[in-house]
Amino acid sequence: MSYLGGRSDFLLAVLRATQEHDVEYPAASLAYYGFVALFPLLLLVLTLVDRSAAVRVHEVTPPFLTPDVQALVWEAAVTSSGRLGSTVLAILVLAWSGANVAVGFLTVVERVEGEDDRSYSEQLRGAVAVLLSLVLALSLILCTSVVFSLFPNSPFVSAAAVVTLLAVLTVAFLPAYYVPARRITEPTAALPGAFIAAVGWTTLLVVVHLYAVNASRYAIYGVISGIIIILTSVYVASFVLFLGLIVNETLSGELAAADADADSAFDTG
Repeated sequence: MSYLGGRSDFLLAVLRATQEHDVEYPAASLAYYGFVALFPLLLLVLTLVDRSAAVRVHEVTPPFLTPDVQALVWEAAVTSSGRLGSTVLAILVLAWSGANVAVGFLTVVERVEGEDDRSYSEQLRGAVAVLLSLVLALSLILCTSVVFSLFPNSPFVSAAAVVTLLAVLTVAFLPAYYVPARRITEPTAALPGAFIAAVGWTTLLVVVHLYAVNASRYAIYGVISGIIIILTSVYVASFVLFLGLIVNETLSGELAAADADADSAFDTG
């Protein structure tokens, strides 16, 4: 009962902190910049790689976009007219969105920890860590999807893909939760938040994949339906990232309180 009581107290503390810091609003802002960066990123990748390689990846990768949205992105990527201009525009949009994503994440870190007196070098180091972590996570999602798509479709392969994705995303998210945080002094202390984010992203990808596979039956508004799903998914993904920050901060607070109680008991004894 004490274990269950302790876990319920921890969950309540996380919920209270989530409401206190109003992370749903920064999550909406982060989702906007993530959504704006998503299509330029896809277009840039499909533009830079060889067309045959792009076709191969497109064929073997499980769909995370509805058919209408896939067709829209693919048509824009393979259109030869204005290729140079679209590439330059994609790079500029990615740079602008990436900078705002990093700043938004660091702002929530400061809000959760209650410290906003970071030096420029600390902010730069944290921003680089966040961006590299997110780029690594997206790259691992693509690689994992491609690798497991090469195997025959079966429940075992699907389960292995989910477990693998959960593991690699946990590792990928570690820098984002360790480098910018002042109260996280060891990489292992950042694991809970990274794991929560990995669980959230993995679950979200599975749900979106299932929807995309069955989009022909459930999509009501065609391309608009796909865009709504993408925007909602990016918002949930952003919220889960911030939830990981709150989990780590709550755990560090509990550990600090436990250490203080232990020191007090030792001094009293």
